[in-house]
Amino acid sequence: MFASYRVSLNIYIKNEKDEHMKKILTVLIFSLTLSSQAMHHGDSPMSAEELVKKAYATFAAGDSEAWAKLHAADLKFTILGQLPHSGTFNGTEATIKNVFEVIPVYWPSFKLETINIDIVDSKSGKTAYVLNKLMGDNLNSFALHMFTIEDNKIATFTAFDDYDSMRQAMVE
Repeated sequence: MFASYRVSLNIYIKNEKDEHMKKILTVLIFSLTLSSQAMHHGDSPMSAEELVKKAYATFAAGDSEAWAKLHAADLKFTILGQLPHSGTFNGTEATIKNVFEVIPVYWPSFKLETINIDIVDSKSGKTAYVLNKLMGDNLNSFALHMFTIEDNKIATFTAFDDYDSMRQAMVE
């Protein structure tokens, strides 16, 4: 869009003899160019819902590196219950090691299917409540996950899964 304006203004500047006008137009062209680049849709922050969906997508794909980039450095990740992956883990590395690397050992065909995402504004950011279908061999249940989002990063995660169904479906 701004490329045609730049060409037109450049032609005008070449023909213009007033040095002051050339400086003004040069600054204008430069500003328009920066504005067009700054407003590029790929550079805008994700919505809270997009962020949560991307976290699930990177988890499902096994892309721990991309998943980690979506989370705050001081992430607090909590899995309730008394299962092999239960606990509160601080940071993405601890979460990957103690949760993501453990799940396939006990639930090799584990999958989540998002049913609904609700986003609520809070004083410190946003909270996402996600209803998921838990699936796998001998596993067919539901889970509620809660995310807090601050500064366009996931700051906390808490899983309220059907732990009894998960325990019964565990591979030992």
